[in-house]
Amino acid sequence: MSESEIDTILGEDISFRGKLQFKNSLQINGRFRGSISTGGRLIVGPAAQVDADIEAGAVSIQGRVTGNITAQKRIDLTRTARLAGDLRTPDLQVESGSKFSGACIMD
Repeated sequence: MSESEIDTILGEDISFRGKLQFKNSLQINGRFRGSISTGGRLIVGPAAQVDADIEAGAVSIQGRVTGNITAQKRIDLTRTARLAGDLRTPDLQVESGSKFSGACIMD
């Protein structure tokens, strides 16, 4: 997904906590701690550090995530992804080089 197709991008200089809800697509390039809920797409950029439980339509991870993820459509772990948490999704793509520590349920 190119940056022009992403509705909102949170820059590398942003660090915040709380409950994040959105409808379409969001890319996090900074730091976030809390919970994320969306029917849309979440992209965790290569420099991002996210400590959150995530419920989303689709999730693409390029950076670091600690927390459990539930995706209605798909989860993508790129080669730079570092994930510690459990996954629940009907479709999972894991690139060689990514690191994943947790359980996965595909239903």
